[in-house]
Amino acid sequence: MNKDKFIRYVSSKLEHGIDVNLEYQIKGISYKIKFLAADADINKGIKAINIPSILAIPLSPNINNQLVVESNNLESDNLQEIIEQGIQTGIRLAQLTRDLPCPIVIPLIPSDKDYPYLQQLSRECFSLSHNDKNYRIDEQVVKIIAQAKSILKKEIGLAMKDKIFLNGYSSSGVFAQRFALLHPEMVETACIGGASGSIPIPTEKLEYPIGIADYETLTGKKFDLESYSKIKFRYYVGEFETQNKSNSRFDDFGKPAPMHDMSYFDRSVPIEVGKHQRNILGKEMFSRVENTIQILKKLGIDVQHKIILGRGHNNKNGIGVNELGDKFINDTYKSTISNKN
Repeated sequence: MNKDKFIRYVSSKLEHGIDVNLEYQIKGISYKIKFLAADADINKGIKAINIPSILAIPLSPNINNQLVVESNNLESDNLQEIIEQGIQTGIRLAQLTRDLPCPIVIPLIPSDKDYPYLQQLSRECFSLSHNDKNYRIDEQVVKIIAQAKSILKKEIGLAMKDKIFLNGYSSSGVFAQRFALLHPEMVETACIGGASGSIPIPTEKLEYPIGIADYETLTGKKFDLESYSKIKFRYYVGEFETQNKSNSRFDDFGKPAPMHDMSYFDRSVPIEVGKHQRNILGKEMFSRVENTIQILKKLGIDVQHKIILGRGHNNKNGIGVNELGDKFINDTYKSTISNKN
C-alpha cells in the first residue's frame, strides 16, 4: 500500500470511529503506532474527545517514561492532510528522541479559516458552544494525554511521569505556549520555536492570549502562577524571522508586518491585544522578546531564548532553523530527562 492509499485508509477508519494499529521502524527502532479515533464514549472513562490523535510507543528496552506531546502544524480542515502532517511530526520527534526513546502523542487538531483558530487556541475558541464538537480543544488535548497514559500503563505496564515535554514550532509552538498558560500543572518543559512574537506574560495588564487579565472569565479558573513558574520554557527563533513579510496584514506604520509575528495577526492575537502588547513591550519583535524575557525572569520563571544566527523561519530559501533547531530541541529534551533521573 503506497503512502496516499495508506493515509486514505487511516482517514476512513478514523472517520468511522475505528482505531488503526501498526508497527513501524524509525531509525532502527520499532514503534507501535496507534491512530486513535475520536472517542465520546463516557463508558470508556474518557469523555468527549472529538478529535483523533496519534500515539507512538517505542518497542525498546530503554524506553523512558517522559511523554512528549506536539500538536499537528498544518492549518487545514482536511483530515487526510492533517494525518499526513501528523505522521511527519511523529517521525521527526522519534528521530530527535532516538537516544532516549519515549512515547509520543500528536493531537490532530483541525483548523478551518472560517472558524476560531483552534490550532493556536485563540480567544474565540472559548466562545464556542458547549455542544460544539470543538469546544475547549485544550481540554480535549488534556483528555488525549490522559488516554495515552492509560494505554501505556495497560499495554506495556509503563507509568508515565505526571508532566509532559511539550514541543512545538510555528503554529504548534503557539499552541504550546498557550496550552502551558491554560494547563501549567501538566507541563515540565515547553520547547518552542518560531513563536517569539506572542510569548505570554502572566500579567493583568494584558488580555489572553498574551496576558491573564480575562483568564478567569474565559477559563472559569484562577491562573496558577505557582505551577507556571515551575515550567522550563526554552524558546528559539531564526535571526531572519522578521524578514519574510505578510501581504495581508500590516504593522503600526502601514507597512507589511512580519509573516510569523502573531502580534499582528488578529486571528491569533486580537487586534487591540496586539496593539497593547506592542505599546508596552515594543513594536519590533526582537526588542519585544528581550523585554518580555526580562519580565518573565523577574517573575521567577525559568525561561531561555536563543536566536539562531543566519537562519529564518522556514526552509523556502534553504535557511530555516533546520538542524540547529533540531539540536536545540534534542539538547532541551536530554536536559529534561537527565534532570528527572
